Amino acid sequence: EDILKEFEQSFYTFGNYSTVILLSLYVPTFIIALLGNILIILTVLADETLRKTKNFYLINLASSDLCITLVCMPMTVGTIVYRLWIYGEFLCKFTAFLPGVAVASSIFTLTAMSIDRYVSIQRPSRPHWVTSPGQAVCIIISTWIVSGILMGPLLYIRQVDTLPLPNKAPMRFCIEKWPKDDDRQAFGIFLLFVVYVIPSVTLALCYGHVGKALCTNQMLRNTSDSSNERLSSRKKAAKILIVMVLVFMVCWLPYNIISLSIDITQGSGPIDALPFSLWLGHAHSAINPVMYWSLNRRFRERVQGLM
Repeated sequence: EDILKEFEQSFYTFGNYSTVILLSLYVPTFIIALLGNILIILTVLADETLRKTKNFYLINLASSDLCITLVCMPMTVGTIVYRLWIYGEFLCKFTAFLPGVAVASSIFTLTAMSIDRYVSIQRPSRPHWVTSPGQAVCIIISTWIVSGILMGPLLYIRQVDTLPLPNKAPMRFCIEKWPKDDDRQAFGIFLLFVVYVIPSVTLALCYGHVGKALCTNQMLRNTSDSSNERLSSRKKAAKILIVMVLVFMVCWLPYNIISLSIDITQGSGPIDALPFSLWLGHAHSAINPVMYWSLNRRFRERVQGLM
């Protein structure tokens, strides 16, 4: 009985040094992400001058970050403190599915924004390839649908596994049950390429051309005076988006690499580093609004006016 009690207590990790560090990181991250993303959405919706097509994408990014903040962060903290699963079958599936969908939607939205920036910088005298809020909404909805389809297998393979104990309530764990280990590895590699590598290459190509344009005066010589002001505004927006994309890639790269390493090595990878890499990915949801507030003077003025 003492052995069983000690075994049960081993799943309660509140006193662990790494747990204390993670909690001290997650608390301010949660507060900043919650307030910052709500403020972004309210500011854009409240100010008519900010209700432009490009800011529909910004609202979508903030909404994705709110999903991660309100669902993923609390559940992650809960599983860090107490490793047994006490939240039921639905949340076992949902808390794996939703963050995957939210992150995929974010990267696809950033990709759509990068293509829009590329076209607008290369052809400053022409309207954006997305010319109406309705078209932007269709693209945003498409990112969520595609992301949901990509993450759909998680709803099937995430299950609650029960470990019966003599004279005690059974222990429950939320795990992934794959038919074969090769399936887990194949799915992990597939997601890495579709959700991270391919969008990252697209972003790099688009912003490589944008960066080249920002460093030369050739475009200004090729445009009329009436287009120069519009081009200058688009360059400022492009600079902000380049920073946003770089931060996104840096925040989520460690988690993608570590997760893939664990899948390939069948659990013998750097498991201890996984919670910290996941926090870094979650921290992106807090960095995003702070970064946008810092880099965009007009948005900063609107936020101050709203407050």
